[in-house]
Amino acid sequence: MKFFKVGVMGAVALFFFFACTHKAGTVVTITNIDSTNNHNPVDSNIVEPIDTSVCFQRDVLPIFTNYCGISGCHNAASNQEGYTLVSYATIVARGVKPGNGAGSKLYTICKSQEMPQYPISKLDSTQLSYIKRWIDMGAHNDTNCVANCDTTKYTYATGIVPILHNYCYSCHATSAAGSAGGGIVLDTYTGVLAQAQNGKLMGDLQHSTGFNAMPLGGNKLSDCKITQVRKWIQAGALNN
Repeated sequence: MKFFKVGVMGAVALFFFFACTHKAGTVVTITNIDSTNNHNPVDSNIVEPIDTSVCFQRDVLPIFTNYCGISGCHNAASNQEGYTLVSYATIVARGVKPGNGAGSKLYTICKSQEMPQYPISKLDSTQLSYIKRWIDMGAHNDTNCVANCDTTKYTYATGIVPILHNYCYSCHATSAAGSAGGGIVLDTYTGVLAQAQNGKLMGDLQHSTGFNAMPLGGNKLSDCKITQVRKWIQAGALNN
């Protein structure tokens, strides 16, 4: 009887040993962390985080409306080559393949510098990157963009130049000013200073009575961006 009990206990022990061993063998470890990959598990099946740093209304629409959707080019009246590039609906209507920036005509013709055409300034690498990344992400109509503006930053280099580059250079860069920008140059400090001192820069941006509402044919800049320009002028419009 004693030997029988020992045998039964041994069999039970072996059962739990193998059961636990089998269970442990089925556990999938996902805690192999790569410190250089934002603490994401290292696994070939892990999908990279979606690039949320580009927002259509904030980053992409101003490029199209200020560099493409202008009079004589791709606004509603001109509609050159059948392209109107002034709103989300008109931009995605042709030349955009959601999820495939490299295969989208609106991106490739800008990358090749076929567009915008002279005298409008060509897009730089940052603007091209915005367009491609937006299309790669699905070309969605993002409207709840986080404000990319800080009124405490209003030096010429960090506050004013980015605003002018995104909203004014298409017509007021040196190469375009003579034919598209009324001779007003805004891609040099001297040119910007002159417009700041004569009051036209603020008057135009604020859409004040008696001034030319700018950007031409586009939406008024946000209060934050206008405040940056105002603070820079009030601080002496320095080349800082």
